[in-house]
Amino acid sequence: MEKLPGGVLSNIFIRLLAKQLTQMRLVCKTWNALLSESSFIKSHLHHSIHNNNNKKKKDDEILLFFEKAIIDYFSSTGPLTARSCGSPRLEVSNFMKLELPIDPQHEKQKPMINVVGSVNGLICFSYVSKHGYFIRIWNPSLLASLTLPRSSLSDQTHHPYVWFGFDPKTDDYKVVEVSSSFFFLKPADRETQPHPQVDVYSMRKGSWESASQRIPSHIKMFLYRDDVCVDGRIHWLCVTDLEGNPRTIVTFDLGAMTLGDEIPLPDSVIDCGRWCMSDLGVLGGKLCVMSRCIKHYECNVWVRDDRDSWVKHHLFSQFNARITPYGFTSHNEFLFLLDHSPRFALYDPIAATTKTFKIKTMTRPLDRLKIFNYIDSLVWIPPAATQLSSVS
Repeated sequence: MEKLPGGVLSNIFIRLLAKQLTQMRLVCKTWNALLSESSFIKSHLHHSIHNNNNKKKKDDEILLFFEKAIIDYFSSTGPLTARSCGSPRLEVSNFMKLELPIDPQHEKQKPMINVVGSVNGLICFSYVSKHGYFIRIWNPSLLASLTLPRSSLSDQTHHPYVWFGFDPKTDDYKVVEVSSSFFFLKPADRETQPHPQVDVYSMRKGSWESASQRIPSHIKMFLYRDDVCVDGRIHWLCVTDLEGNPRTIVTFDLGAMTLGDEIPLPDSVIDCGRWCMSDLGVLGGKLCVMSRCIKHYECNVWVRDDRDSWVKHHLFSQFNARITPYGFTSHNEFLFLLDHSPRFALYDPIAATTKTFKIKTMTRPLDRLKIFNYIDSLVWIPPAATQLSSVS
């Protein structure tokens, strides 16, 4: 096989799992060079995403459920539960375990972990131990992980808000931190304090940099679970009134490291006022708003089109407002939590079928869970800066 042309080898290798390809790199220098090329890594990623989007393989799609939890109480899989869309009632066996560079038994206080986000197979999470506050990037396909250097916001009294995204223009994965101390001040005290600082970590550069702009003063609060990254921009659902209304979507361009124009919510969502609960998501690669009108007992999904307008794509009238939307899978199946119960539901709008299942968690409320599609991926940072775990 070593004498086969590179194009033939690439066509074979691209169909293999990342873990297998990591082992293949050890066979010879030629294979290692081929499998380490950025063009091959991108092609393998696109093949994995295409497989995830293949309707014939939608039952093979894996959802990862993460919860904010105290490490000492972890189950055998830690804060991570994996379920296939085909059989969501059954947990995927022998799925990789999330590992930390700390031993909970040697900690005076039980360490706390919180998953931030996931992009192209990379998962970002933060944790607090006796040594302080840290952020870590993990690729479960490669069993590779990296602890980021501490930022200028790491030692503040209140830990910063953290987000994770990908900038396609620079082919870079970035972590964004926003100082949270400002939001804990009394309204009168905020007028004399500087607006929240924004720091950005570039995986390509391996360093932090402060953005030139700060969060504007009219933003009173981030709705922490409601953030998505679309086309190199992180979108935050924010509160502009201390009573919780109205809300706006603030955007941050990862490439330019600047705040973009704010996006108003759909008119009907604004008109519904305090009776409407909203969540951000991604549907078909576009930003969407999932709104639940408690007054009219309906759930609507609005998608931001190419003309920067909101278009209603779904009206889930069969589900009353007592649900918590989590978003859509890569096959556009609607995932939501049935309120006041430990049950989730996965709804296929084309087949008009619903699968319900339970997730065992140690934290309440259940809507503090974060859920991502699992993507088999070779994506990583330059080898000189990696901290790789052994591949078994």
